[in-house]
Amino acid sequence: MVSNHHVNLTPQEDSLIAESDPDVLARMDQKQLKELQSRLRQAREKNFSLLRRQGAARVEAEGARGSAQPANEKRGEKVEAFDEALARVSRYLETE
Repeated sequence: MVSNHHVNLTPQEDSLIAESDPDVLARMDQKQLKELQSRLRQAREKNFSLLRRQGAARVEAEGARGSAQPANEKRGEKVEAFDEALARVSRYLETE
C-alpha cells in the first residue's frame, strides 16, 4: 500500500492516490489506467497552481521568498505525493 501518512491530504485526495497502489493498478484495464492518469494529472496541476499562487501571495506579504517558503511546504508535499502517484501509473502504463 502507498503511504501518505505524513502528507495533509483530504479523504478524496488520499483515495485518489491509493488507486495508484501496484495491487490496484494490476486490476485495471488500459482505459481505467489512462483515466486514473488523467485524474492524477489534474489533481497535481491544481495543487501546483495553488502552490504557485499562494507562494507568490506569501512572497508579496512577507517581502522575501525565503521567509514565505515554510508556510507553503504542505502544499508542496501534496504536489510531490501526486507526482509520485502519477509516476507509478505512468510506469505501469509503459509496461502494459
